[in-house]
Amino acid sequence: MFAERYEILSAAGSGGMGHVYRARHLGLDKLVALKVLAVPGKGSRGERFEERFAREARVLAKLDHPSCVRVLDYGRSNGMQYIAMDMLEGETLHQVLRAGPMPTSRALAITKQLLGALAHAHEHGIIHRDLKPENVMLVKGGSRAVLIDFGLASLHDEAALTGAGMCMGSPSYLAPERLLGRPHDTRTDLYALGVILYEMVAGVRPFAGGSPEETMRLALHRPPRPLRAIRRDISRELENLIKRALAKDPKRRFSDAEEMLLALNDVPTDEERAELRAAAEREEAAETMAMVQLDLRPPSWWQRLWAYVRYGGWRWALAALLGRATG
Repeated sequence: MFAERYEILSAAGSGGMGHVYRARHLGLDKLVALKVLAVPGKGSRGERFEERFAREARVLAKLDHPSCVRVLDYGRSNGMQYIAMDMLEGETLHQVLRAGPMPTSRALAITKQLLGALAHAHEHGIIHRDLKPENVMLVKGGSRAVLIDFGLASLHDEAALTGAGMCMGSPSYLAPERLLGRPHDTRTDLYALGVILYEMVAGVRPFAGGSPEETMRLALHRPPRPLRAIRRDISRELENLIKRALAKDPKRRFSDAEEMLLALNDVPTDEERAELRAAAEREEAAETMAMVQLDLRPPSWWQRLWAYVRYGGWRWALAALLGRATG
């Protein structure tokens, strides 16, 4: 029993700040994901952990979107803070990507949902700041993507004032301005989503060094490997979209999630590209058949006359013409 109303059923995982349990709310008879802050110790470090945990609860309470995890309860029991959230059955995107790259149509569908979640969060002044495959849950069935773990989220005004030494998150998904500890805005989330989209379709990250330091150096100073050098079936539209999302200068990225979503809607899916190819092949086949049918028609009298002129001389041609006139 926890907090007098939760029955702990099993451990569900752990994160940077706490442990997550599969639990049942006894009053509602409802399964929940119960996140409990790991005891961080006393002093300023413990206070920072507690403030971050409380901030995550406040952030989640602002959100109401199908692709954002929903908070159900927040409180403290026996000196430990906790957050109760919807219990999501499924796999993280990180687990799914272990099998390799996915069809672009599925990657686009997941990205569109995450852009919807980011647009909603950004509209409420919230920057996620830790977007990575481990923090994307694909609910059982795989068609619904949900953004989880807002433990590093911040309000837009806070991020704008963040200075050096405040770089937190996973290096492979951090935008250059984050790596440099500079002030940042919502475009840092769009960069991270660009990395995730690249990884979904390519099966590898755009910047992957042998160490965190090497990964950071690549992200700061090298362009990503061209997608079409890895997968030839990737459309140029998708390659260019990801390239823009991964721009090192935030001003060269999409201005917001809505703009990126509009651009993504113009990228053809696998099925649409296959239909376009099939239509082109049908048109080419129809043109070829028309040419064949034209060649099979009996020659007209003037075509026969020209043949006589070309191969038999004028005498044969005149005889053929007289024969047609008297025939």
